[in-house]
This record gives sequence, C-alpha cells and structure tokens, in this order.
Amino acid sequence: MAGGNRKPLTKEDVQALLNRLKREVTRPECRSCECLQGFIAQMKADAAPEAKRLLAKHRVPPAKIHACTGCEPCPPARVFAEYLMRKPDA
Repeated sequence: MAGGNRKPLTKEDVQALLNRLKREVTRPECRSCECLQGFIAQMKADAAPEAKRLLAKHRVPPAKIHACTGCEPCPPARVFAEYLMRKPDA
C-alpha cells in the first residue's frame, strides 16, 4: 500500500469491493462520477499487479468524468469512506 505497511489488495479483495459497488451503485451516471472514479483510482494504487486488471474496465477516461451530482447519500463515497477508515495507514 502506498505510504503504509499493509499488503496490497488481492484480486479477491478488489473483486469483493467491486461486487459491493455493483450492489450499491445503481444509477448509471455514478459510473463516471468523480466519487466512484476516485475510489477506483485509490484501489488501483493499493492493488497488487494482478488485481489491477479487474479495475481496468471500470475506469472512465478523464474527459468523461463529471463532478459529484450531490446524491444524498452518495453510495460510492460511502463505500470509499468505509474503505479508507479500515486502512491502517489512513
């Protein structure tokens, strides 16, 4: 993990997080929201090389990313925040 002593996210870790996002993020516009894309970028930074491939299809080109639409609550931001709170180096 960047900046910490934690082991990188495994393929299983990444898949579990992606499965949770799939269940909780139901609006199509969320896929290109900066909230979800920020979480994808953080997972990529934290993932082992073999796990990074799972994230590739979820990335959106920077030109297509839009600002947060202000959903309350924001499902990807909630999952991201919970992930960050569990990181020992957070």
